[in-house]
This record gives sequence, structure tokens and C-alpha cells, in this order.
Amino acid sequence: MHDPHRESRRQQAIAWEWVSRVLAICVVMVLPGIGGDWIDKRFGTTWWALAGFAFGFISGMSALLVLVQRGGDDKPRT
Repeated sequence: MHDPHRESRRQQAIAWEWVSRVLAICVVMVLPGIGGDWIDKRFGTTWWALAGFAFGFISGMSALLVLVQRGGDDKPRT
């Protein structure tokens, strides 16, 4: 029997899984730059923030490409 409530809950679970994936990628992109900015302020340097944001951008884009290539398979994980 088809249960619309169950299907709605399944779709919500998939949506929240995607939200968590995207937020994780955003964190991966931003945190190295914030850490680099902290290092710059702490030690009086000027390039760690730029290096951190560059590293974060590259690693975030890599994670995004992996996510897209995987195709968002929503099969249950065992």
C-alpha cells in the first residue's frame, strides 16, 4: 500500500541530507581562510588568510565535484 506520509518523510530526509552535504562543503571552503586570518593576526603575517581561502576554495570545489559525479545516489548506506 502507498503511504503518502511515509513518502513525504523520505523526501524530507533526502532534502536534509543534501542540506548537510552543502553546509559541510561551505565549512570546508571557509574555515581554512578564517584560520589563516587568525594566524595572520597572531603572528603579524599577511598571506596565510589568502592561502587558506585558496586552499578552501580548491578543496571545496573538489568535494563538490565528487558529490556531483556521484550523482546524489540516495540509496541507503549499509
